[in-house]
Amino acid sequence: MSDRHMRAFAALLSDVRFGEHVLPALSAPLKAQVEDVQKEKHAELHRARNLVAGVSSTLEVMEGGVSRQVRSIFCSLTADDQTTPNTKYWPLKALKMEEASLFPVDALPEQQAFAEQAQLWETIRREVEKLQPAYTAPEDLPAFLESTLLLLQRYTWSLPNAYGEKLPDVSLYDHSRLTAALATAMTEQGEDGKLALLVGGGISGIQDFIYTITARGATSALRGRSFYLQLLTEAAARYTLRRLDLPITSLIYVGGGHFYLIASPTQAAELAKIQREISRVLFHSHRGELYLALAHTPLREADFFGGTISQRWGELIEGIRSAKLRRFTELGDELPLIFEPQGDGGNLDQQCRVCGQEHSKTTPDEDAITPDDPEGVRKCPACFSFEALGGALRNAKFLVLEHLPLEEIGAFDLISEPAEYEKALKALGVNVYPLDKADDLPATPHPLTVLVLDDTKLNQIPPAKGRAVGRRFFVNVTPKITKDEIEYLKTEKQLEDLPGPGGIKPFDAMEAQAHGIPRLGVLRMDVDNLGKIFAGGLGKQANLSRIAAMSFAVSLFFEGWVEVLAERRNQNGRGDVTRGERLYSIYSGGDDLFFVGAWDEIAELARQIRVDLGQYAAHHPGFHASAGIVLVGGKYPLSQAAEDAAGEETAAKALFWMKNGQPCTKDAISFLGVALPWEQFGLAACEQKGLENAHSAMHLLSDLINKQNVHRALLSHLTRIHAQYHSVERKRREKGRDQNFAKEEQTLWGPWMWQGYYALSRMARYSEKVDIQVLADKLKADNFRSLIWIGLAARWAELINRKEK
Repeated sequence: MSDRHMRAFAALLSDVRFGEHVLPALSAPLKAQVEDVQKEKHAELHRARNLVAGVSSTLEVMEGGVSRQVRSIFCSLTADDQTTPNTKYWPLKALKMEEASLFPVDALPEQQAFAEQAQLWETIRREVEKLQPAYTAPEDLPAFLESTLLLLQRYTWSLPNAYGEKLPDVSLYDHSRLTAALATAMTEQGEDGKLALLVGGGISGIQDFIYTITARGATSALRGRSFYLQLLTEAAARYTLRRLDLPITSLIYVGGGHFYLIASPTQAAELAKIQREISRVLFHSHRGELYLALAHTPLREADFFGGTISQRWGELIEGIRSAKLRRFTELGDELPLIFEPQGDGGNLDQQCRVCGQEHSKTTPDEDAITPDDPEGVRKCPACFSFEALGGALRNAKFLVLEHLPLEEIGAFDLISEPAEYEKALKALGVNVYPLDKADDLPATPHPLTVLVLDDTKLNQIPPAKGRAVGRRFFVNVTPKITKDEIEYLKTEKQLEDLPGPGGIKPFDAMEAQAHGIPRLGVLRMDVDNLGKIFAGGLGKQANLSRIAAMSFAVSLFFEGWVEVLAERRNQNGRGDVTRGERLYSIYSGGDDLFFVGAWDEIAELARQIRVDLGQYAAHHPGFHASAGIVLVGGKYPLSQAAEDAAGEETAAKALFWMKNGQPCTKDAISFLGVALPWEQFGLAACEQKGLENAHSAMHLLSDLINKQNVHRALLSHLTRIHAQYHSVERKRREKGRDQNFAKEEQTLWGPWMWQGYYALSRMARYSEKVDIQVLADKLKADNFRSLIWIGLAARWAELINRKEK
């Protein structure tokens, strides 16, 4: 523990309300130390608070007044040249993955708002009092500081910053943690007026690392590999902090393969050493497949005002991107070793059938022996360990990080054979333990950080000396197979080689449990233009705390709420052997996600995510996401499926469409090879029937086929004329002929119009079904423009109602 930790702790609690509610709940010795630092460093802490808020004086701060609630940061954004017409506020509740606690609400009456604030402060006081036994000596402070930070995240994330800014969109949590980060960095002054370094790290090679795996056991290994990348990012961020002697409050964000922190301006040379150390670990462990790029940019006083911080943030992102183009050059004299031959080359006994790499300790997996493959699948030590990690995550409720002394980390030979994933994390100073029971905490003399993955388990492990405890949001959706499902799949679907009860459900099982056609769905989705939003969406109001608040808000949705939505859908299938749990999170973090599952379930998940994202972002018309979904067989190479889904996502982002006479792009989904704006795809209630979008039309057409005995020729006809329309429409779009000189969408004339109307009207007469005539009239009324989503709905209905032969 260094003076920086105490300074950070004092800065974190420097808000006047912490002095009223939190400091009295600390032990007397710790309270005295904090107050001494706050008194001694008052001017420095005051300056840090002003800079973080982007204000130059206390007078400017006071002009803002006092806010009762924190306005959603999305209400401060300009995106797609639009702002939201709504003013929403974060609920004055503890942070939980529940609608009432997470989604923005209208302003509360003043009396109710202050009553809910008072209730939160009383809860904070009680929780801080419980922390007292965790601090008895200075060496306890790093863990105590992290426990306090996690506690403040939970209870002050929606309390307004006492710095009553004109736009009350920054929480006390975000402002206080950024104040602590900047105050810590400013302990050392740099040359040329540098106050701090904005530091970022980003992992490259993620897609190839996750998706290029084959063979049985890949389902479990896939989750293990994906989660390992999250652990690797966390370990690299914490290693960097420890090497720079910085407290946890200096870490602004970690997740999505990236981390950002604030360092002292004199630490640039040390960052270069850290880059080399991490590169040696990653090359040894992954043979160049993964690389962590570090970059930094200096912050001067002028950067904190007038929105200039966004430019520095953009410089940092560009610096990371440039560093990724110079992979491993920092290894210097060791760089030639990278190009030396690895392995024997063509030794099948040593080749891992999961990742394809050669390793002298590749051995058969006895659990994968089948009559068709009596020798089992040969796997390397790393793939065995990734499978074990994936298995451990099935029921994990806690993620425990054991922090090893950096001086005890042993050196290793750069070109020796890679080992289990644990060795890479250990080389960065951590051992990791996914646990499903609180009683399984490791007995160790080293400090621990216990990250609780379930809101209901928060009180099962209390903070203690050398043990930080708090909530962390990870998307960990793993479908498990039941005994009844195993019997059903073996007898009804003729599937063999299934795991035992409670095991991770393999892809071919989810494929077999899809409704209609047996296919897997592969979903990729991310926020549109997020880099541009961070770079300029806050305009001149951008400051360090607002950027942190935006990052925190986006991560809460993609690293927290997405898990809730997927788990709910999985829960709906439990108890039904024909469905079961059918969604599998490969990755969700930062602002993007990747899911695999039964194709019909994947489509509904994507729809629900987009619906909830709109509500969460205060229905901001310019803050949206695009998605791509492909359907594949269970044996289709995952790497190719990922690439195909990325292609569909790209098609969605490239879509041009009109809304209220205005041209729009993105905010779309590509499904079954057709890109549509989300509103044409359908965002209404799940079972709603109609003709206004593809989803409701799919339900209407399914009802006609299944309940009203309409011949399936209806679907075939709609699919056929849609294919004609879509082919011509796509060619015209590629040639730029889909708009007139006024940039208005042109009507597309073709034989599908008269042929379609005639055939549908004829079906309506013969079947005496009013809905079919309504469908024909709907298409005619808008010159068959709606055929683009009605045709998709027909294809969707045909696939979801297809009967197995």
